[in-house]
Amino acid sequence: MLVCSICGMIINEKNMRLNKEAFINNEILHCPFCGAGKEYISENAKPIIEETKAGSETERKIIDNAMKLEIFNGDFYTTASQMAKDEDIKKLFKSLSSIEYTHANVHRKILGEIKLPEITKIDYSKYDTDEKLKMQANIREKHAVAYYKKYTEKIDNINIVKILKALSKVETEHIYLTK
Repeated sequence: MLVCSICGMIINEKNMRLNKEAFINNEILHCPFCGAGKEYISENAKPIIEETKAGSETERKIIDNAMKLEIFNGDFYTTASQMAKDEDIKKLFKSLSSIEYTHANVHRKILGEIKLPEITKIDYSKYDTDEKLKMQANIREKHAVAYYKKYTEKIDNINIVKILKALSKVETEHIYLTK
């Protein structure tokens, strides 16, 4: 049994290939739930998420905005998976959606919130081809990476910094998947 120290999920033979479409390499080098790299996965590890809480108002605001960004992107991918024509792209977007929502839940735990907030639903009908959907996805992933890089420097809590850096690395891989 393996545990991801970022999202706290247990990884086993039944779920180890979950969201496989969202990874560049088909080997098990990532958490199938949040996408964190193998350096964050170990046997019976105590997840840092369990002992990590945002303290300062600055940290809370940064994490709250990151949570909303991940929900926003998760919602986009859910819709994009329904709109895409190509089956492989549908699967990719569905996997990306799942990972983005897991990121949002990591942030929710850091904030000590009970549930994810509802955000305004957006009309994505103008992205009416698979190419337009992928271009929009790529823009979103670049934005997520830029957000994490910009705000990681403003956080003092070392565990939150580790988590944000791990998630940024996942989003960087998503940039390549959405090109």
